[in-house]
Amino acid sequence: MKKIALSLGILTAFLANAQSIKTTIDLVNVKDDKVAVTMDFPKVKSGDVKFHFPKTVPGTYSVDDYGRFVEGIKFLDNKGKELAFTKVNDNTYSLKNAQNLSKVTYLVNDSFDDEMDTSKHKAVFSPSGTDIEAGKVYLINTHGFVGYIDNMQDVPYQLVIQKPTDFYGTTALVDQDTSEATDTFTLANYAKVTDSPLMYTKPDYITFNAGGMDLVLGVYSPSGKYKAADFKDNLEKMVIAQKKFLGDMNTNKKYAIMLYLAGGDGPQIKGFGALEHHESTSVVLPEMMPKEAIDKTITDVVSHEFFHTVNPLKTHSEEIHHFDYADPKMSQHLWMYEGGTEYFANLFQIQKGLITKDEFLQRMNEKITNSKNYNDTMPFTVMSKNVLKDEYKDQYRNVYEKGALLAMCLDIELRKLSNGEMGIS
Repeated sequence: MKKIALSLGILTAFLANAQSIKTTIDLVNVKDDKVAVTMDFPKVKSGDVKFHFPKTVPGTYSVDDYGRFVEGIKFLDNKGKELAFTKVNDNTYSLKNAQNLSKVTYLVNDSFDDEMDTSKHKAVFSPSGTDIEAGKVYLINTHGFVGYIDNMQDVPYQLVIQKPTDFYGTTALVDQDTSEATDTFTLANYAKVTDSPLMYTKPDYITFNAGGMDLVLGVYSPSGKYKAADFKDNLEKMVIAQKKFLGDMNTNKKYAIMLYLAGGDGPQIKGFGALEHHESTSVVLPEMMPKEAIDKTITDVVSHEFFHTVNPLKTHSEEIHHFDYADPKMSQHLWMYEGGTEYFANLFQIQKGLITKDEFLQRMNEKITNSKNYNDTMPFTVMSKNVLKDEYKDQYRNVYEKGALLAMCLDIELRKLSNGEMGIS
């Protein structure tokens, strides 16, 4: 029986892999800061297909065109013969008679090196960008490395990372092999791929459990100024307080934080902040910051991203649930996703004793002042729906100012109407 069970297990695994899109990212043979990616496809049923890289991704509110960082793309059949294709735009390729398509190969440049030159395109927000520094660090926001075929977004992906044996990958994903040279992950669909960032560097990480949730913090500090252990006490205090505040609303069993500290002779980036995912967040900050400032930023910014595990990652509109990476349709509820989250990120701190009442009121007063720098007559639902358009995009930052104030006013009104029994938290 054991032999039969083992054979069935091997067969099941083989069939699962045969029906998945195997995507290999090579972090070993890196040349000129370019990483080779190979995608092996199961049988393509449609004759004519389009292959895409994302125009933008959930959690970012700008047109980034990740396909512009790709070069040397080739579409191959099962005999290695190149198939003809048409490049539609930076992100999209069209193929005729693609039923013989077996493999796609290409090279990926990173966005960090491109960030300081905005003459041709607006820079990608660093936490949603990519960094390739051979022998030092690889920040893999997967939407910058992995593409998809129309109508195959729900096909499982097998993600294989070939890495230096002395590198560690910080991620919420579970490695399914024991090799020191390869990490292998299985993801349910393309949305899960883009929701799963990774950071590879020399091992510097900590793990702990907070409220039943396993958390890992991985740190890249180019000069070695900081270690992951330096931030453990503050992070643990913040996460425990946040888990208590959320209660049953948060069901995460694991969470990963990738903290990339920029500085030294590395890329001269400027888009500091963080980007949320269901089980992780990528954070980019300047290494020159004092530890106390990094601790404060972690409390403010990472807590904001962690609240996104509820809003909008669990509570969201159709546009977010079925996100169109090639032709994104934005939700009119951006004010709630970001404004409500920003309010929560401050509210929990006063309720759990991380800041004082005066500090909370000062923060809200600053938001009132900052909100006056934007168009106060523009409806937030209209701005949210059209945030990718030129005439609206400069108003986006107001979601963290006026958006948070709207959430606070809604909270106050609900408590008033319910005699203090009900609010938005």
